[in-house]
Amino acid sequence: MTKQITTLAKLRSKGLVIGFIAGLAGGLVSLGGGTLVIPMLMGWIAFSPLKARGTAIMVSLFSASIGTLIYASSGQVDFEIVLLVAIPSFIITPLAAAWSEGFSPDRLKRLFGIVIMAGGALVLFRDYLPNMATVPQSWYYPFLLGVGVIEGLVAGVIGISGGPVLAPLFVLGLGIPQQLAQGCSLAARLPAILSGIWENWRLGNIEWPLVLPLAIGALLGATAGSHMALNLQEAHLRALFGVFLIGLGFHYLLGRIKH
Repeated sequence: MTKQITTLAKLRSKGLVIGFIAGLAGGLVSLGGGTLVIPMLMGWIAFSPLKARGTAIMVSLFSASIGTLIYASSGQVDFEIVLLVAIPSFIITPLAAAWSEGFSPDRLKRLFGIVIMAGGALVLFRDYLPNMATVPQSWYYPFLLGVGVIEGLVAGVIGISGGPVLAPLFVLGLGIPQQLAQGCSLAARLPAILSGIWENWRLGNIEWPLVLPLAIGALLGATAGSHMALNLQEAHLRALFGVFLIGLGFHYLLGRIKH
């Protein structure tokens, strides 16, 4: 009995650390959830892929929620953008998951790595690109609906939230500041996270004993990361985000992150 209690305490300590790292990344560069938590749960705690995914989505709920509140309190969330992206992503995510069941996960991850590396490079060097194009006003609504479709495809096919895709598309397509792009990115993924929690709860893929320490860590990390991001200069935050995306893309491209 004592050994079981000690083992559970160690697992909860690891969960607290994992939650904090995910929350910090979520608040600071609009990442986290499946992008970081799934590999850590599988590699550090030896969760199965399904248990890691189901439990990770609970972390996303807490980190994305607190991040959204902090960004919104500083006026860095545009709820029209959020709504236009969230509706199609909510619909597309489960459809994409079913459609892609027979796809090669490794090939998809490598393709995703190339895409987010390109996005990171474009965000990083945006100020040096000639005649940086944003979508015309007449294409504003179709563009955002299309972004929602892309987020749904990424979430359903790759198995992670659209964080690595949403913010670059907002920055490059709308020409908005990095902080606003990240605030909208955090808020826009909440509906899909909620539907994912329901589905994983129904299938029994959530390890409830770890939810509380993961949630506490995520809340603490997201609070710290969000305040750090809001206090950075926009150009510095964009550079940090671009470098982070390029590094993450290399990991996916080389097949080092296994979901």
